[in-house]
Amino acid sequence: MAKITGHRVSGALIVCGVAFALALVGAIVCGEKMTGAQDPSYARHLRLLIYAHFAIAQLTIVAAAFLLYRLHRLWRTHYIIISYNEHGMKLNPPGVLMVPGRVIRCHLGADPTALPLPPKGVPVLVYPMLMQSGRASGERMEAFLEAAFSRAPHRPRLFFQPVLGASPWLAHAAADHIRPLLHDDTGVLVVAHGSKSTDPPPEPALFCRRLRELLPTGTEICLAYFQIPRPSARNVLCGMRAQHILLLPFLLTEGFHFNRDLPKQKDAAACGKTLQLLPVAATLLRNDATLNTEET
Repeated sequence: MAKITGHRVSGALIVCGVAFALALVGAIVCGEKMTGAQDPSYARHLRLLIYAHFAIAQLTIVAAAFLLYRLHRLWRTHYIIISYNEHGMKLNPPGVLMVPGRVIRCHLGADPTALPLPPKGVPVLVYPMLMQSGRASGERMEAFLEAAFSRAPHRPRLFFQPVLGASPWLAHAAADHIRPLLHDDTGVLVVAHGSKSTDPPPEPALFCRRLRELLPTGTEICLAYFQIPRPSARNVLCGMRAQHILLLPFLLTEGFHFNRDLPKQKDAAACGKTLQLLPVAATLLRNDATLNTEET
């Protein structure tokens, strides 16, 4: 049996359109001939041809409706939302309509063989709910999905989306939260996980650049990392000009690094500064009703 694809369905729709147009033209031509027909038998013959042409036109409409339904089934999008752990599984990518029944949620620590499989032939958008690119969004995620679909009789078409930390939404949501907190001598310290690789992930620096464009000119914004040998958060904190520091964790949820590695009030006091902790990305995502599209 020939494989049903979007191109085959589209071609069949074109054939239906041509058949409908020809049947309609044929009915009109027969009607014009029947108007001047003198022979009753010939007029009856033309009448039957008109009925046949209308029947063909109706059949093409039914066939086109069926083909459109098949095309909808072929191209309806499914989504895989994959997070680092179970804490990020309930979050939705900002601004994306999540249709019930088409969303598969998972995390990298789960059993990949238990992942529900999307239908055959549908495009699948993969949203990594991760803050920065690296091994988790690359090798680990690819190995996880490879193991998940190794048992499937078909391989879905996966379209990988950027990590959450690369989304412009994040900087806009953070800026909206920060603006009311800005006063004289206030700075922003962004602390990211970082990486052991030679080049740091680009998402934290991109986020800081966007944040500088959104906040008032002259606002001090500094970037630090948990991973050494990157600039540590405590060293950068002490080197900032501002006295009141808004500490912004470039983290999805309040997990291990949030509880252990972020600078504390005593670290700020040792430098003669005050510290105010801001929400993680998951909290901003849940609180931003204008950009967070829930399942409906």
